[in-house]
Amino acid sequence: MSSAYYTQNPPYQQYQQTSGYQAQNLQPRQPSYPTSQACGQQYYSEQPSQKPNAQYLCLYPQCASAGTGFARYADLQRHVAIVHGRQNLQLVDCSHPGCHRRGEYGFTRKDKMVDHLRDVHKSDIPKRASGKRSP
Repeated sequence: MSSAYYTQNPPYQQYQQTSGYQAQNLQPRQPSYPTSQACGQQYYSEQPSQKPNAQYLCLYPQCASAGTGFARYADLQRHVAIVHGRQNLQLVDCSHPGCHRRGEYGFTRKDKMVDHLRDVHKSDIPKRASGKRSP
C-alpha cells in the first residue's frame, strides 16, 4: 500500500464535529507526496459527493478546487489510494485478448475486472450464488 494511504495527518478536512473525536486532529494540510494527474479520470463507479453535508474533503489541489468530498472517511481513504496513489497499487489486468485495460489502465479490484469482463466483453461468468453455501 502507498505510504500516502497511511499517514499521521491525512489530507482531509472534516466539516462536522463527531462525538469523541478531537477537532485538533482534523487540521488540513497539503500533501507531502507527489500527486497524480489522474484526479479528473474516473476509475471506479462511485461519484464523489459534492453536497454540503459531505463530511470529509479531499485537499489535493485538483480535488479541493472542485470541492470533492465524501460522507465517510473510508470513502476518502479509497479515493486517495485510487486516484492520488494509483501508481503504488497492484493493478489487475483484464484477461480478454486485446483489451487496453492492462498495466497502468488496470483495475484496482479483481471484482471490478470481472464486472468489466461481463459488461464490456460479454463473458459468461456466473455470479456467486446467493443463499445456501455448500459445506
